[in-house]
Amino acid sequence: MTKPLIGLTGTRQTRQSTLPGLPLQGVFLSDDYALGIERVDGIPVVIPYLTDEVALGELAKRLDGLVLSGGEDVDPALYGQDPHYGLGEVIAQRDALEIALVQMMRAQRKPILGICRGMQVINVALGGTLYQDLPRQWKGKIQHSQKAPRNHLSHRVKIDAASRLAACFGGETSIRVNSFHHQAVKDVAKSLRAVAWDPDGLVEGVESTGADPFTLAVQWHPENLWRDDEKVLGLFRALVEAAVR
Repeated sequence: MTKPLIGLTGTRQTRQSTLPGLPLQGVFLSDDYALGIERVDGIPVVIPYLTDEVALGELAKRLDGLVLSGGEDVDPALYGQDPHYGLGEVIAQRDALEIALVQMMRAQRKPILGICRGMQVINVALGGTLYQDLPRQWKGKIQHSQKAPRNHLSHRVKIDAASRLAACFGGETSIRVNSFHHQAVKDVAKSLRAVAWDPDGLVEGVESTGADPFTLAVQWHPENLWRDDEKVLGLFRALVEAAVR
């Protein structure tokens, strides 16, 4: 069986060159994402910041699945809002690339996994909205920007027992997760449903509904957890298996 090709998005990185000329730009992505996909028999490929829509469309045709990684804030203009105090860095090129990929992959009924920012991008791409800054807009007490190592399990999440997400964790409906975000899903897009929540009721996971193509997203960072608990690989495995199908 040919292993499926899984595209992964990364953040836009700019640094000054040691030589005269323009700054160097590229893509940065933690190895943890790609190695997680590799562990479950997918072939990871990091997606460059293509500017030609035709080229991006051709790439989407060749991909069997997509992972949207964590990173910067989503431009609130994309969900009909002006920027509020607390909004962080926005990279318009990344927003445009990832939203286009979501639309292209769903049009081809190919699976998508969103992680942290990736969940927020999926929700916005499908018509949902976000909290721009939880400390200013959300009244919950749970700390969502933990001050502990990335593999530390910070807070508990409740999962809908009838969800695809629960199946990824062997049917578990209560797990502990890490947490590194200050934005979150507010109004869930109509083609998605909330399937996980923190103890205060903040949405921590969404997935596609009914006969819609496989789309699953979580607000935490499983790529930092699977080395300590291979059960976490269930998220990556579900994507790869959907890509094979």
